[in-house]
Amino acid sequence: MKFLPCRCPHHTLAISQHPKKKSTKPTKTSLMKKILLFLLALGIGIFIGINGHIIYENRIPNELNNNYIPTPLDSLERRVWLGDTATYWSLQSYYRECPPEQFLFWAMYMANKYDYPYAHEDVFHSITDTYGGDSALYEMDNKTRSFALGHLKMAAQKGDSSAIELLQEIKKKNVPADWLK
Repeated sequence: MKFLPCRCPHHTLAISQHPKKKSTKPTKTSLMKKILLFLLALGIGIFIGINGHIIYENRIPNELNNNYIPTPLDSLERRVWLGDTATYWSLQSYYRECPPEQFLFWAMYMANKYDYPYAHEDVFHSITDTYGGDSALYEMDNKTRSFALGHLKMAAQKGDSSAIELLQEIKKKNVPADWLK
């Protein structure tokens, strides 16, 4: 029996007492199994991700209202969202029956995103109509008045004839000069 020195300088062990080391090199079959499991998991993940996204998108209207049926208004709003100016007029006429502040979002959206001159004027009208019409400019705080008049001026600069006329009428009322700067 041969004795080998252990790592400890005081002891020696017989060769038969040393455990045999197992090979740490993977075999081809175990490597193939791992690759197949990885590919399977990847495929399942992609499948769940795609279907989960589709299911989630279809679920949203149903969560809001179980009897959700798209209306003509939904179609109009979707087309205005894409910048359709002809549809903007249809949407505006639909909202005439509603309080003016309900149309304000769509007017601001078309004015800001697409720089549509008539939408700039509609922003002005939506704000002033919310405040009550003729005396609205006098009742507003300075920031709101400046915002509304800024949109009216923008419409006039872009050639909206009714905005130009309205600005001239406002100037005739002898409003403070700082309002129209």
